[in-house]
Amino acid sequence: MKTKFNFVWFVTMLCFMLTATYIHISSFSNPYIGLSLTPNASNSWAVHDVDPQGLAYTSGIRSGDTVNSLASKGEVRLLHQKGVFLVTEAYTIGVENSHGQASEHTMKPGPREWFNIGFSSIVELLLLLTGTYALFSQPSSRVMRLFYLLNLSMAICILTIYTSQLPLSNYILAFCAAWLPYCLTAFYVSFVFRTHLHRFRWLLFISRGVAVAYSTGLAFLYIKQWMMTDVQINQGITLISTPAAPSGPTNLLNFILCATLLILIWMTWVNRKSYNRKEQNQLLLMLTGILFSLIPFIICFAIPTLLQGEPLLPVEYTLIGFLPLSWMFTYVLVQRSMLDFKLVMPRLIIHGLYVLIVFLLFLAASHLHSLIHISLLFVSFLLITWVYQYIITRSRKKNKLNKDWLEHQQLRLTVRMAEQQNMRDMIHVFAEMFHKMLDIEGVIVIWIDDKHRYSQEGTGIFASIQNIDNQALDIEVLRQKYDLAQVWELSGEPTTETIGFLGIGHKENRTLFSAEEQDIIDQGRLEAIRMLVNGRLLSDLQKRYEYRVDQTALHEHQIRRHRQFNDIMMEAQQAERMKTSYFLHDQLLQNLIFLSRDLEELHDTGETHKDQTAVWLECLYASQRDIRQLCDDLYPHIMDRSDLEEALQWLIRTLQMQSGIRMELNYNALSEELKHEPLKSTVFRTIRELIMNVMKHAQASFCSIQVHTRDNDLILQVEDDGLGFNVHTTFDTATGHFGLISIQSSIQHLGGEFTIHSSLGKGTSINIRLPLTKGATEQ
Repeated sequence: MKTKFNFVWFVTMLCFMLTATYIHISSFSNPYIGLSLTPNASNSWAVHDVDPQGLAYTSGIRSGDTVNSLASKGEVRLLHQKGVFLVTEAYTIGVENSHGQASEHTMKPGPREWFNIGFSSIVELLLLLTGTYALFSQPSSRVMRLFYLLNLSMAICILTIYTSQLPLSNYILAFCAAWLPYCLTAFYVSFVFRTHLHRFRWLLFISRGVAVAYSTGLAFLYIKQWMMTDVQINQGITLISTPAAPSGPTNLLNFILCATLLILIWMTWVNRKSYNRKEQNQLLLMLTGILFSLIPFIICFAIPTLLQGEPLLPVEYTLIGFLPLSWMFTYVLVQRSMLDFKLVMPRLIIHGLYVLIVFLLFLAASHLHSLIHISLLFVSFLLITWVYQYIITRSRKKNKLNKDWLEHQQLRLTVRMAEQQNMRDMIHVFAEMFHKMLDIEGVIVIWIDDKHRYSQEGTGIFASIQNIDNQALDIEVLRQKYDLAQVWELSGEPTTETIGFLGIGHKENRTLFSAEEQDIIDQGRLEAIRMLVNGRLLSDLQKRYEYRVDQTALHEHQIRRHRQFNDIMMEAQQAERMKTSYFLHDQLLQNLIFLSRDLEELHDTGETHKDQTAVWLECLYASQRDIRQLCDDLYPHIMDRSDLEEALQWLIRTLQMQSGIRMELNYNALSEELKHEPLKSTVFRTIRELIMNVMKHAQASFCSIQVHTRDNDLILQVEDDGLGFNVHTTFDTATGHFGLISIQSSIQHLGGEFTIHSSLGKGTSINIRLPLTKGATEQ
């Protein structure tokens, strides 16, 4: 088997090396010119088009020039397609521009050609070395063979893209690209879903069938094209007439690659929950690598070619991701155990999306000429950068919390494992010493850990015992199963549960134990009991310590929340004091100052007028209304003169007249406790504050208030059809919802519950439950 794989590897590498050597030498000898000609009436050639990527463009040849002479090291060849002749091989080109100036240009390889040859050679070599390393690490693995074929296909794609030998490279690229989606799908499925490979055999069969059908169709088209090729010689120039290559195979290939990527994403998403954390990490890493490697090709070449026929970028720029894709696969194949990839997955996606969006913005800016459009793109770039920085900051904070939690869990696991290993080592040392003190076949110690699972340590003939069944054991079962001479149950006190068993084998000479040996056995049994009890006690203390640490962290978090809540309440109280102070100063005090000034004038002059007296009365009436409003806000006296229902009806009538909002009260609560403080005033203040919030912020047209009792609970509900708000930021310190915070504090103080249901544009519903029993209220 190994010889067979070595032979296959040698043949494929030899074929690739020979092909790559020929293509690179040909590309260097005959670099890409990028010049297309059309014959004119004077038996000369007119320049039809010049590709900016070719040597003709860098030499200064432009559309509309006239080609007077073509010379080559061999024979000059022109490829005829759709009335246009492509210059494939030429050493010197004589050109006359539109002004009648003649010039001769030499088509020598420039820095771009050197870069293309060097870059493609390095990438091809790295891909082949990566695939070869994986293949020879595990030559019998089907996954490694598929990985090698995938790297070989990607290397061939790179080879044929960075070359000027268009006819040959197009043939090779088409057939290689036909099998690239199959190699990618087969490798991904075989590696990621290797334990459930039978589920996806249909997918591999369809993918292989598509590749075979695509290759067969390409072979038919190229054979037909070769048979229809016509070769003519005109004035020493070889004219090769061939039908234009149809765009159907290229579009079909782009569609297959897009469909393959969507299928891989769908498979990963559907089957992600059927794997453990380690396999999910590998799954996420591989899918992320595939997405970031193929998305430039999909977005900038495949999709634009399918939609508009022209790509946004040349294909050689979009396939650069093949190399990092291969390295990522190699990392996953070699590094099977990794940290939780979910910690870096969000930031990796954020970085990738930002780079992709910025790249698309710059690409769009290169095609725009209007200053207004470019300015809008620049503003979009600034906005996207700000959003990117904001998300990265949030992600960094969340990632830090996740890392701290992960490190804490790892530390706890390490301590637990060290504790278990320490227990096992102590028992092993005890069993070895006990065995050496007695001339017996061996010693076995069985103990029950904190999860009620059996563990064992043995010496002599019992050293090879593994995996004690987690079933109820007793002395007779152990004596018969392992042929023990004596077995004891180990427990701390007669009333405590069994914590383990101690068994010793027969003496080597099969004689009975002496009295001295029996004393040693009894002492050993007591030491084993003491050791297991101390181990159990140490494990319990460790658990209690971890519990105390968790509780301390929880209490510290609650204390911080309470401090924040107290700060908010103090700020709310200060705001109410400032509101009352400004009310007294700006209204009542100003009215009194006005009256005192006029009364001083009346005292000095002794004269008054009817209009002036009317003004004084209006000022007094306004002051009376303000004082009455302030008293009602601080403590409505109607609460002492009537029950809760009448007070709520008065409140709703008053606020409805002030706001113009239609309000409706549905009161169905009969309880003696509603007549006493503090429940009565709390309900009144709560409903008043909620209605005031509706009047100030909701912009509602209707408000419903419901008060009823249910199972010894008082239920309050206030609904409106207003704007709504974001519930998640309601109690943020920056939002200023002091009224809601005060309501929540009062409800919690009485042992009740306070819930809010709201969404933007869909109104708000606030539900409150207050216990009517005295014990619950005091609690």
